[in-house]
Amino acid sequence: MRCRACGLLFIHPCPSEEETRAVYGETYFQNEQFMGGSGDVLYGYVDYVVERFNKQRQYQRIVRDIETLLPNQTGHRRLLEVGCGFGYFLDVAFEANFDVTGLEFNPHAVARLQRKYAFPILSGALETADLKPQSVEAAVLFDVIEHLRDPFTALDRLHDTLVPDGLLVISTVDAESLMSRMLGQRMEDFRRTREHLFFFGRETMRSVLADHGFDVVSIRSIGHTFDLAFLLDRLTLYNKPMFGALRRLALKLRLGSLQIYINPGTKMIVFARRRSSP
Repeated sequence: MRCRACGLLFIHPCPSEEETRAVYGETYFQNEQFMGGSGDVLYGYVDYVVERFNKQRQYQRIVRDIETLLPNQTGHRRLLEVGCGFGYFLDVAFEANFDVTGLEFNPHAVARLQRKYAFPILSGALETADLKPQSVEAAVLFDVIEHLRDPFTALDRLHDTLVPDGLLVISTVDAESLMSRMLGQRMEDFRRTREHLFFFGRETMRSVLADHGFDVVSIRSIGHTFDLAFLLDRLTLYNKPMFGALRRLALKLRLGSLQIYINPGTKMIVFARRRSSP
């Protein structure tokens, strides 16, 4: 559905809390049924661990952007990641001398994180997390805001948690981009109806952030680096005969591990600064 007032897209009726909670189980980060392509199994990741190094290369650039946009400070800067998964971004930010804290809803991911890392990992939802007011200089949400049942209350909570002029970084589907509109209901992100509840365009994102006390600094499209075989495998969700044939050819030519960066313009990353008052 589309809001007539602001243009925001959203799922209606919204799945129940029990239904959405059931998605974030033990198989969320390694969903062997993902490539089946139906709405019931199209959630999470084919293999999140395999994507680690490609994700972290991109995260290094994002950390540099955060460093550039934050005011000059002495000592370590504090950063919160909401929906931190297996901690891949936190790892990169920690190496850049941020004091990092992760917040993760999936209890299986939390258990893994707490075994592996010494930095704080909080379990549960943002709305109920034990976060102190004005306790971090930066907060990041990568592919998270579209999952939240109430992203607006979440933005208010993040406003409270950030220091004045603190930085909010959000990546999400750019629902109004040319490619997103061309693909329409065929696009993978629109088909993830068990977990994606809200879809922002650039203008709706600017408007919503402004309403909740943030000024957008920049918005740009963001892509991802894939192994060629994995990319072609994912593209079979759009055209199985064609991309299946191309995948078999790539494997035959031993090109399956070739690194390909693709940016179709269907996803955006937003940098916004917290105003002193909403």
